[in-house]
Amino acid sequence: MSKYINLLSEEVKDKIEAYIIENDLKPYDPLPSERKLAEAFQVNRLTVRSALKRLRYEHHIFTRHGKGNFIAPPKIDDDTEKFSSFTDGWGADGFKTSSRVLSFDKREASLSVSSHLGITLGEPVYCLMRVRYLEDEPFLVETSFIPEKYCPGLERYNFAAESLYDTLIRTYKLNLKRIDETITITTLTDEESHYLNAEENEIGFCIKSTTYDEEKIVEYCIKINRADRYMMVSTLGSGES
Repeated sequence: MSKYINLLSEEVKDKIEAYIIENDLKPYDPLPSERKLAEAFQVNRLTVRSALKRLRYEHHIFTRHGKGNFIAPPKIDDDTEKFSSFTDGWGADGFKTSSRVLSFDKREASLSVSSHLGITLGEPVYCLMRVRYLEDEPFLVETSFIPEKYCPGLERYNFAAESLYDTLIRTYKLNLKRIDETITITTLTDEESHYLNAEENEIGFCIKSTTYDEEKIVEYCIKINRADRYMMVSTLGSGES
């Protein structure tokens, strides 16, 4: 019985995909309700629900509770081999970028922050938290920690409009050489879900990075992305010349 239901669900999934193509549905266009799909394909609503679940897993659709199912926008791919600021990197790929500052303050470095930055516990650091947007859609929540000793007076700048990396390079003469990243899977908090227009407890990527000027670390950054809107692309070689 279970095998039959799975086969039927897969058949309905194919029919929904055909419906999307035949009706030239675009990202954010709504799908018919479960009831209407069940009537159209002459199956029960549980079968339709199973088919829709598969389409969500494959990122063909997304759900807004109380509103229905919609065509998903394409995932945005990030070339992990490029070193560039958010604005320069995504702007060069043709995306419109913008930022909203959630908070910007100076504080004492916690044990975790100081260990990542390689500084003494309690040293003053700037903490800059922003929502980053691509094409006016919230893309990631980013929290940067920068030691004050490398960039005194950083609070004068408006990082909703200015690039942090450009400021560090041009104003403070820091020579940003490389970024080391660690990427893990996380569950979005209520706050992160709110800022990213995501469902509560949705899966996301947590990207923790350290940015180097020569050998010293000048930034520790935590980025939270929606997993359904983001993928990473890299090229691996054999190391042979």
